Amino acid sequence: MEQENRRYIAIISFFRKFIRVFFNLFFNIYILKIVNNDLSFIIKYTLFGVIVEFIICYTILKLINSRNAKAIYKLSFPLLILNILALLVFKENIVKYIFLFKILERLAEVCYSMPYELIVIGSNNNDTMSSFMANINILSSIATILTPIFSGFIIQRFSYYILFIILILETLIIIAISFKIKDFTVSDKKLELRKFFKISKDKKHIQDIYKCMFYRRISSQGAMTELLPIILFLRLRTEMNLGVYNSAFAILSIISLQILKILNKKNIKKDFYPYLAIIIFLSSLLVVYNSSFITLLIYYILMNSLGTIIESESCSIVYSAIRTEDLIEYKKEHILTYNIYMTLGQIISYSLIYILYNYFYDVNILAISVSILMFSLIISTIYLKNTEEYLENFINKSFMKLKR
Repeated sequence: MEQENRRYIAIISFFRKFIRVFFNLFFNIYILKIVNNDLSFIIKYTLFGVIVEFIICYTILKLINSRNAKAIYKLSFPLLILNILALLVFKENIVKYIFLFKILERLAEVCYSMPYELIVIGSNNNDTMSSFMANINILSSIATILTPIFSGFIIQRFSYYILFIILILETLIIIAISFKIKDFTVSDKKLELRKFFKISKDKKHIQDIYKCMFYRRISSQGAMTELLPIILFLRLRTEMNLGVYNSAFAILSIISLQILKILNKKNIKKDFYPYLAIIIFLSSLLVVYNSSFITLLIYYILMNSLGTIIESESCSIVYSAIRTEDLIEYKKEHILTYNIYMTLGQIISYSLIYILYNYFYDVNILAISVSILMFSLIISTIYLKNTEEYLENFINKSFMKLKR
């Protein structure tokens, strides 16, 4: 049953990625056009969304149990439809209600992601987690190939509003598939955050993976996530061109994840993450100090190849880390704790860019800040490598005990 659940969850993740790509790639551009390229407006509501997401995350983890987990998961899809309907109804006036919209959008996302993460941790072991996450990311990458070029074509040939209607129809398909999921259960244990903090503070591998997620959110998954697609769009000028390039980048991601799967099957020691991060960091320096289309393209290529490997492995390891030393019963506490670290990382990332953009704007100062953000990715991968080494040793020790 777990394998069947994983299959349907993977299919839903595939379709859900289509909608995520719109919100990650085109939504900010849609708003940017309405507010006449006011980037500070984008940063403000994005930072607001980060804080709201954590509050909702805490609330859901406190309430979720085996009786309501599947209902919360399924609720995310009607909420998603309401999000897209709001865009259709309010059109350009959505900027007047952007903070309310962001609350609804984050609610839909967390209602989806929290049960998803709990079921992923519960239905995989240390041996299957990395491959499962690689498969999920391959499906996501396929969706990312198709979505940008398709969305860009629809926007340019017709309008954003036709695309909104298509996204609603796609969500209805997701709802139909979600009825196939069975035995969607999670622990009924109450959230015991203080107890988990006390237990986990002496677990170095747990602390390392939290630091990894913190620094990753400052760098590759922080403000750069919002800024770089906008920079690329301003150079390419049309949604169609942006879609074509992002579809090409997604192909690179799939190739990288296939390589990662080969490495996993051959059990090759993966201590190269910091070197990948250093290469990405150097490419970000090129973008900052010589902001041409070529340097931006090089950065994107590296982020969608080397960066994808780091992203997939960090997601895999953060789930696997809790499956050691009798910590599995603290799944909820684990998810909430690493979300605390990620939220703090995002707040630092967005706040730094917002302050510099609004009060101290200077090319050299901005260059230094972006370099600092991307340098955090190197720190993140050091902690990722440490955690993976611990898990490998843990698995080997467990295997030796079984042989005895």
